[in-house]
Amino acid sequence: MKKITQPLFYVVLLVLMVTMPACNRPSANSSFDLGIYWKFQTGNDTAWANPQADDSLWDTLCITTCWEEQGYARYDGYGWYRTTFTLPDDFVRAVTYYKGLEVSYDNADDADALYFNGHYIGRTGNFPPNYKSAQGQKRTYVVPLEYVDTQGPNTLAIQVYDDGGDGGLLTFSVVLKPVTPLPRITTEAGVTAENGVFMESEPHMLNFTVTNPEDVRRKVRVRVVIATDDHQRVSEKTYRTVLRPGAGTTWNDNIQLQGPGFYRCSLLVAADGHALDPVAFHFGFEPEKITSVPDAPEDLDAFWEKTRALLDAVPMQAKVKLLPEHSRGQRNVYYVEMKSFGNETMGGYYAVPKKPGKHPVLITYMGYGSNPWIPHTDDDPGFISFVVSVRGQGIYKQGNAYESRWFTWGIASEETYYYRGAFMDVIRAVDFVCSRAEADTSRIGAQGASQGGAFTLAVCALDDRIAVAAPAIPFLSDYPVYFRIADWPASEMETYLQEHPDLDKEALFRVLSYFDIKNLAGRIKTPTIMAVGLQDPICPPRTNFAGYNNITAPKDYRIYKNNMHSTPPQWQEVRTEFFKTYLGYPQP
Repeated sequence: MKKITQPLFYVVLLVLMVTMPACNRPSANSSFDLGIYWKFQTGNDTAWANPQADDSLWDTLCITTCWEEQGYARYDGYGWYRTTFTLPDDFVRAVTYYKGLEVSYDNADDADALYFNGHYIGRTGNFPPNYKSAQGQKRTYVVPLEYVDTQGPNTLAIQVYDDGGDGGLLTFSVVLKPVTPLPRITTEAGVTAENGVFMESEPHMLNFTVTNPEDVRRKVRVRVVIATDDHQRVSEKTYRTVLRPGAGTTWNDNIQLQGPGFYRCSLLVAADGHALDPVAFHFGFEPEKITSVPDAPEDLDAFWEKTRALLDAVPMQAKVKLLPEHSRGQRNVYYVEMKSFGNETMGGYYAVPKKPGKHPVLITYMGYGSNPWIPHTDDDPGFISFVVSVRGQGIYKQGNAYESRWFTWGIASEETYYYRGAFMDVIRAVDFVCSRAEADTSRIGAQGASQGGAFTLAVCALDDRIAVAAPAIPFLSDYPVYFRIADWPASEMETYLQEHPDLDKEALFRVLSYFDIKNLAGRIKTPTIMAVGLQDPICPPRTNFAGYNNITAPKDYRIYKNNMHSTPPQWQEVRTEFFKTYLGYPQP
């Protein structure tokens, strides 16, 4: 018996010795999200990569939105983002075990470089003088363990260069993961439609390529899932291949669609049994044929007529103050302030050409929670520019009475909802312009992005003095559908309902129906051009078209297939040409 049991004992001991390390191995699937609010500074100084650099006076920006919408309008060039964080213990164990970490994010506009605790890690695209854009490309950088502080704070800095149009990180998240020995298969995918949007008459085709950059053979499986933008599955198909070192395989296949709308294509890739990061993108089909369920309240017109009458009863009491330090070029720049609906304060920055005479006007409405910005003295020298700050935002954001919860403030009733006053503020801005002797009130244009896009459409719906409009990636439309597609602002309403259990979602949707751009757009008589970011997760394309398709005035749109919640440089050119058509162009 001894001869039998002793070998068994050693066998069991050997098995335990072999399996124990595997049992104690940290998960390779752990991750750490660095959040969406980062320190930001314009300019270019590589000393800012150093963890000891003082960023206490830097601005704070949201990485999901371009810097133009957060106080840096028309800024092109370098900008630096920084964040400092301490890694949780479980994540540190994984990073230590796998000897490093990966930093990944969806996009930067246009080129970027990443620094970790002052160490240069890598770059995507090229900076001047050999500039090359990498806008729309996913970023992944590997940080070796020796650069990671496993005990205390770490600083990650991202240097971004923007050559024109919107700029910034423009990503939904920046995520850290442990470095793992997973296969490195690259996947490229897209649809054959121009700008990512199919028309009825053309074939609906998907093409994608998987490539093996390694020196070993890989068995690859790709599961392609097509779903509507509100996550209803339409079709699913699996493809398989064996890739030799350096080889690739391309597939072209038909796509099944369920009618006009926007769709999400997800490619779930596995190599040798290991699940890799999925690839996903949106595409569209006949967006002008999208129909939205009408839910306008019967008293919509009466409500806004009453609200407008209350605004008209409030004396404007405008105050205008010259800003000499901003007025050294072709225009004088002023800070203006006035009273609006409910006797609340609003205002903005107002630039006027020094050349005598009457001038066309461009009113710009800002995005949700944007920082204020001052129009440049030499920009658009033939135009008056008015950059508007509505109540509690822009100039008035710091310490605002709405606790920066503008979307849900007063939402229990249409009488008290924040956007009742805000929509009147955008009209009061027109009142101010029309009170000025230097303004050609027959040539007023309105523009803005995100919330500013919604304000642009709202002022055209509720006022007849705007001659031309250019909303981009507009917010605040088709709420019941919007909340099925996007996490935010639905999450804010859910939080509000938890805080107010006496209310229900349907009651809040009824309130929102008074402020839904979809329900107001039919009143618009202003020529309108709209910009859409096809990959936009914040103001999804379907919600943009819910309002657009109800406009009966002359209209046009541009869809930018690689853009998220942003617009490319060419949008500025398109918008300018559209304004020239309807406003004319001032002679020098």
